[in-house]
Amino acid sequence: MRKEQPLVTRRSFIGLGGVAAATIAAGSLAGCASGSGSSGSSGGDKAATPAESTDYKAAPAPIADDDIKETVEADIVVVGGGISGAVAAATAAEAGKKVVVLQKAETALSHGSGAAAWNSKAQLEVGADFDPWDAVTEWTRQGENRADLDLLKTWIYNSGPTIDWATALTNDVEGVGPVIMTYQPGMEYPDEYNKCFPTVHMWTGQMQALAQWLLDYAEKNGAEVRYSTPAVQLVRDDDNTGRVSAAIAEGSDGYIKVTAADGVILAAGDYGNNPQMRAEYLPHAEGLKSAYTRPDINTGDGQLMGMWVGGFMQLAPHCSNIHYDPPIDVPDIGGSGIPWLFVNKNGKRFCNEDMQYGQLYAQDMNQPDYLHFQVFDDNFRTDWTDMGSGMMKKEPPVDIVASIEAGIEKGDVFTGESIEELAAAMDVPSDALAATVERYNQLCDAGYDDDYGKQAGRLKPVRKGPFYAVARRPGVLCTLNGIITNGSCQALDANREVIEGLYAVGNCQGNFFGGLEHQMVIPGMSLGRAMTTGRVAALVASGQDLTKGRI
Repeated sequence: MRKEQPLVTRRSFIGLGGVAAATIAAGSLAGCASGSGSSGSSGGDKAATPAESTDYKAAPAPIADDDIKETVEADIVVVGGGISGAVAAATAAEAGKKVVVLQKAETALSHGSGAAAWNSKAQLEVGADFDPWDAVTEWTRQGENRADLDLLKTWIYNSGPTIDWATALTNDVEGVGPVIMTYQPGMEYPDEYNKCFPTVHMWTGQMQALAQWLLDYAEKNGAEVRYSTPAVQLVRDDDNTGRVSAAIAEGSDGYIKVTAADGVILAAGDYGNNPQMRAEYLPHAEGLKSAYTRPDINTGDGQLMGMWVGGFMQLAPHCSNIHYDPPIDVPDIGGSGIPWLFVNKNGKRFCNEDMQYGQLYAQDMNQPDYLHFQVFDDNFRTDWTDMGSGMMKKEPPVDIVASIEAGIEKGDVFTGESIEELAAAMDVPSDALAATVERYNQLCDAGYDDDYGKQAGRLKPVRKGPFYAVARRPGVLCTLNGIITNGSCQALDANREVIEGLYAVGNCQGNFFGGLEHQMVIPGMSLGRAMTTGRVAALVASGQDLTKGRI
């Protein structure tokens, strides 16, 4: 049974506030917990943890039978109790399977709030209709054509039914539902470059509440959820050439072996707090902190255990989910995706601010302390409404003006009656900021950005005092890659052959995301992928035929 602890939550919306996070993370934080934000295992025995081993990917010595204090029989073992693992456990329990969940944390642990899906009942009710292959084709293009289209097809045909299943279970559950479709008629996408699709489904209680409810629901249907019991090794028969038949976990009294007649589902989340894995697979995010509030959780345990029994890790570089929300070492102020004037710690403008939200961080990587300031004047209450940023809506769920005004009141937003006073509050060189603002205002007056090419409609002068600035620093919401699988979420080896009895879902799974950063063309995909793949893997492991690609 679980121990009670405060909900682990994050801001419900990212950037402009018009689209739910994917992603948290976590992952996905993806999740986008986030992405899925799930948790699994400690990644090896006490004598050879990933952080201490000379070769962190080297498999530890098998845990001897004499060291096993308890053996438990199960049909399906789920490693991890984030949103992907919770969906998998609830699905398998509904199918009548004996399920054991090995969860590293004391409760379910998931981040984020929004899951991407196509063709759900909630979408149809609000008229959010679109061609899924248009979305997936743009997704693939932005991801450098590295995503496995069979996995994207799995999402297309199974995400809607997955959301409908979860909605039917929880829509009327206080503190969990209802589900809110963030699309509204009149939704604006300012231009083709910033195109994104209306995919995000929000749970009122966010993914943490949903994941915990689903684990509790699985228990009511006969599943056994072992909290504070991280999986540490998998057992593969015939000297690591046969079927994955068990998982070994570490409980309070020693090692526990859980046999898996039908399969082991790796749902152990991401590796955002494993420095060695980050350095190898995520070099473009080197120096950025993980947004996880529990750094002992997301250490790549599922990916490592999968590799130790022959699973093939997606080739580097991996895709990340880098956001400004939740904030890293700066105040929490809405509107991080709005393309106001950006300046660095030297008071100088350095980029075209009108980039997709998921790509904004890349220019910060070239700046001191990976930090920039948004600078704007007292017209911000009206100026922001046509500023774009790729996730624009007429009425975003986050009240950006109220968030900024609250930040001003609390002292979290830098203010000044003059640019010189603002510079002093920001602790940037006054002459540099004054020169930057003067030049920027000239570009605004001319209606042409001769310095960095921002669209004329996004050029808003900084002229009416008082003046304001908000500090922004990106963080890694979650990592999004892992062991490669086929469209049924069965793990594959280096020869792309199925490893019988092993599945990888959510942020433990590879080849779903390509490129360097979560493509915001389908927002909420970190968590949408987590929920969909968790359900697909559980159904396949339970014996459902998915040869036609649909559940």
